[in-house]
Amino acid sequence: MIRKSGLVVGLLFVCHAASAAILYDFQQIARSDSSGQSATEFSGRAVIDGDRSRVDVVGGNAYTPGVYIISTNGSRSLTFVDPSKKAYAEVNAGGVAASVGASNITIDNLTHSVNKLDDHPVYAGVPTDHYRLTIAYDITLTMGTIILKQNVHTTIDKWTTVIFGDVAETFLANSGIRTGNPKLDEIVSLETTKIKGFPLRETMETTTTDARNAPPESELARSGAYSRMRHQSREMTITSIRQGEPPANTFIVPATYKKADSGDEKLSQTQVQTLSMQ
Repeated sequence: MIRKSGLVVGLLFVCHAASAAILYDFQQIARSDSSGQSATEFSGRAVIDGDRSRVDVVGGNAYTPGVYIISTNGSRSLTFVDPSKKAYAEVNAGGVAASVGASNITIDNLTHSVNKLDDHPVYAGVPTDHYRLTIAYDITLTMGTIILKQNVHTTIDKWTTVIFGDVAETFLANSGIRTGNPKLDEIVSLETTKIKGFPLRETMETTTTDARNAPPESELARSGAYSRMRHQSREMTITSIRQGEPPANTFIVPATYKKADSGDEKLSQTQVQTLSMQ
């Protein structure tokens, strides 16, 4: 029922470097056992320079290749740019987060733990430390007289490094995006800041369990198709990384580009996918 913003496809794995910008390539794949959903793949190229960021969509079936997303204030506002149409669209990500926080969502029984494991694999030529974070909670969404409740259990493995400078605070933590719901914000903070260091690889496994069974008289119950449990997974791997200075025009929308209409299907598709709440 919930997952934080899909913006994690690049922006979630970044940090403030002590000096030069960080430039890296990454690959991500997400899977869900929900009916009719196939795996989504995404490869991209990212640049992080202080509170400025850019993610270029290189390939995959999750987003439109060629589109890129830039921000100059952390991730509080995002600009989606489509060079093929010489158009751009702006999204207030902070407002999206606040609207989620304003909904009738409650979080109960939140627990978490983090452990450091013994393996130190090398990713993108860099040795890493392996941490595992587990988070469990109950979430309830109230819509009028309808009450939906799920038990959520998430396991996050991160293989991190500290060689790129001070990574005590991650990009999202410094960006100031908050939902306004203290418990939701606590979960986001746990996922993004509890494990220190720059993740060169991350895996996330989430199992949600409906608190109620399907009504015995329902078609789903009679057919046996109903399942109380849903499983989602995501894995991200950085394939190359370096520190350096990005080109001067990296975070600038070309002056000749026009602001897209709200009906622009290509940009709208990317925005919906990037900011969707699952």
